[in-house]
Amino acid sequence: MTTHAVLEWRAGVPYSTQFDDVYFSASAEHPQHGLAETRHVFLQHNALQQRWQQLTLDRPCHFVIVETGFGSGLNFLAALQLWRQHAPASAHLHFVSIEIAPFTLQDLQQAHAHFPELAELSLALCQQYRLLQPGINQLELPAFSASLTLHIADAAQVLPTLNVKADAWFLDGFAPSKNPQMWQSALFDCMARCSRPATTFATFTSAGFVRRGLQAAGFVVEKKTGYGAKREMLAGVWQAAASPQQQPLPKVAVIGAGIAGCSSAWFLATLGCEVHVFERADQIANGASGNPRGMLYPRLNAEKPMNDQLALRSYSFSLRHYANLGLDQDAFKTCGLLQAGGSTREQKRVHKVAARYGSLGLLKQVDAAQASELAGVTLTTDCLYFDQAAWVNPAVACRTMLAHSNIHVHLQQEILGLSRQDQAWQLQSATQDYAGFAAVIVANAADAATLLPDSGMCLNPVRGQMGMIATQAAMQPLKTILCGEGYLTPVHDGMHAMGATFAAGDAGIELRDEDNQSNLNMLRSLSPQFDQAGAAEVTYARASSRCGSPDYLPYVGPLLPAADLASTELPSTAKPDFSDLPAAQGLYVHVAHGSKGLMTAPYCAAVLARRLLHDFDLHLPQLTEDSFWAGLHPQRHLFRQLGWKQLLHPFKDQVAA
Repeated sequence: MTTHAVLEWRAGVPYSTQFDDVYFSASAEHPQHGLAETRHVFLQHNALQQRWQQLTLDRPCHFVIVETGFGSGLNFLAALQLWRQHAPASAHLHFVSIEIAPFTLQDLQQAHAHFPELAELSLALCQQYRLLQPGINQLELPAFSASLTLHIADAAQVLPTLNVKADAWFLDGFAPSKNPQMWQSALFDCMARCSRPATTFATFTSAGFVRRGLQAAGFVVEKKTGYGAKREMLAGVWQAAASPQQQPLPKVAVIGAGIAGCSSAWFLATLGCEVHVFERADQIANGASGNPRGMLYPRLNAEKPMNDQLALRSYSFSLRHYANLGLDQDAFKTCGLLQAGGSTREQKRVHKVAARYGSLGLLKQVDAAQASELAGVTLTTDCLYFDQAAWVNPAVACRTMLAHSNIHVHLQQEILGLSRQDQAWQLQSATQDYAGFAAVIVANAADAATLLPDSGMCLNPVRGQMGMIATQAAMQPLKTILCGEGYLTPVHDGMHAMGATFAAGDAGIELRDEDNQSNLNMLRSLSPQFDQAGAAEVTYARASSRCGSPDYLPYVGPLLPAADLASTELPSTAKPDFSDLPAAQGLYVHVAHGSKGLMTAPYCAAVLARRLLHDFDLHLPQLTEDSFWAGLHPQRHLFRQLGWKQLLHPFKDQVAA
């Protein structure tokens, strides 16, 4: 569970009772003392203004700051303000911070009230600062060309596994005398591993053991004049060498313009890549992503940690993502969702999920009376209530993402083959060839099996048909999405969305009257108020085929040649990992989200974008652990057949029961 900071407010300043120290200083005489100190210590002594003014203007570039101790977020806001003032529009700021006990949203807002000049920046952060979970949380601020990767965990757990190249370090947190656990060799070892030539650091402390630890790690360390009453501080540079120029970003082809392909294109484009999207149909979101409504909520079972964690991470990430797209209320609406447990088995699941995940703040268990009040209609069982759940119009979301200036869309172009020559990929369609791509992402659902016959993926078709009905007197009061054997949305423009049927192994997409009737009959199971729903008329219906995998996890990651894998021998003396496999050759897969792609695809696309760029030597902050990434690998079934189960490190559930 997420343990929030326990604060006392002393003269309006947040004070940590755990570490017996203030988060920032302020007084009636010097109310901006904390902000001024941040600027002096971290911004000035990392020379950020000068460095940002010198960033390349004519091509995308990235700057990474790693901070120990997010606290009130003051350092982030101050850096973001300076970034906005001096960095070129083509640049992107990546701010990585580690915090064991984050502020609540209310405490964060109260702390920021001290600094009115940061109000706009604070608002942008606070709009994203919700549904935080233990582990890695990604908060995107596209209006500022910035991202915040917030690790909610003990620094001792994060630092040994951090996978990034930093341009600057903010060594904050509480003083070494108050928080000695953080100022250990693990911090200095991580800094040595995750720094590039000319990486800088700054810290408010001048403690001798900190200076010696930094020097031993390879930093040139200088004592500088501290701020205010602090006589000295430390700052320095890694190896004092000239920083090499970043490599050009790869040109990427994405095959498929459904939610997986559009999300993949969007996140690569926002990171500066030129992306070309190829779609065989004459419009985007032509498959399952073309439904007029899609639900955003996690279905949890408290038994499969990997599946549950994907659902939880995707839920919070996708809600922030669709909000960032700026969709209007006709395309994205938060209305909450009640997940009913109709059968005895489902009631057990509801109770188990609530017991396991209720402390995260994403959901809570409510009884029938509470659920009825929330829903506005009569419910008869205990439910899980997701107050932030929403519905979205997938087609509108897809079109919005593909409108990015770095994305080029090619419709009515079915890709029939892929080939690789001179380190570049070529795509063959029926009418022409496309060449010069450093990387290709195959995101065309079940059609990936035809394009990649030797992939080893098991793609299972699942037919689903949804429908729309005009509102009735019994349904009119509905305030939340209801979910049980199917779903029903609140009325919008006089209509409710309902669905969807689930037919595993069926790839048909023709409309079926019996499926319409099945959806109408399903409504009766949601509420006794809907007992006449079976006689309603379906005014709109749509059927599509989704594809899934045997373990209900998507296939996301690099696709390695099967012949190369078969001839690979893993080391027997040490625990193998993916570095022992042949290097990725620029071919990636993003498919098999089943019926949850609207929620899981954006998160997986963001993870894939960072991993892909890492393969091209751009070491941006990663959004997931290596063990979690391994569990999504598109060739995981092949690894097991080859006897390489040890590669697929079992994902360790980080959420306390």
